[in-house]
Amino acid sequence: MKISLRLSSGVLFFFYASALILWLVFIAIWVVYQKKWDTLLTQEQTLREEILELEEYGKWTLDYVKIEKGLTFLSKNKINEQSRVELTEQIWKISRTYNIDPLLILSIVAQESHGNPKARGRMRSGAESGAFGLMQIKLETAKSIGRRFGYKIESPEDLMAPDVNVVIGTAYLMRLIGKYQNLKHAIIAYNIGPGLLDSHLKKNRPLPTRYYERVISKYWNLVSNSNFLDLR
Repeated sequence: MKISLRLSSGVLFFFYASALILWLVFIAIWVVYQKKWDTLLTQEQTLREEILELEEYGKWTLDYVKIEKGLTFLSKNKINEQSRVELTEQIWKISRTYNIDPLLILSIVAQESHGNPKARGRMRSGAESGAFGLMQIKLETAKSIGRRFGYKIESPEDLMAPDVNVVIGTAYLMRLIGKYQNLKHAIIAYNIGPGLLDSHLKKNRPLPTRYYERVISKYWNLVSNSNFLDLR
């Protein structure tokens, strides 16, 4: 009887020892695979981030090409190569800083000046409107906005510099977008002025949409033109 109990105790001890060893082995294997799994997850996350960065870089690169080709097409050699390169970089940086589609900027350039950096705006009567350059900015508006960006605007000639004009014009457009929280209203205000637009909105009058429609039409032409990137 005593021998039987001793054997049972030995068997139990062997069983528990084996179970403990197996558990320890399982834990060791689990730790190893958990580390491998964590490493794979980290690598996967890194890969995803790199793919997103490449996609974003590709988008920025494509935007740059679109801007350069668009300026070449719109200006029809009215802007020399050096100025065009500088302006392309300027619009590219602006579009990233303000998170605005660069083709929208080009659409307004196309509508306002047809890509002519020396353009002087005229009213239907033939008298000068007081708007200058690529985005047809008025001097007083340019002076006000220019101070915020460190530009000293003193004369119409200052607004004939393409890079200065586009910075001021885009900043003005972004100010209007911020004011109205509505792209359509902002574009209309860019054309007729915020004072007149506010008056129309306050009195619930129909808005003049012809300018807006032309800008949007030019925008979609740039976006959808299948040969856009092949322009020479």
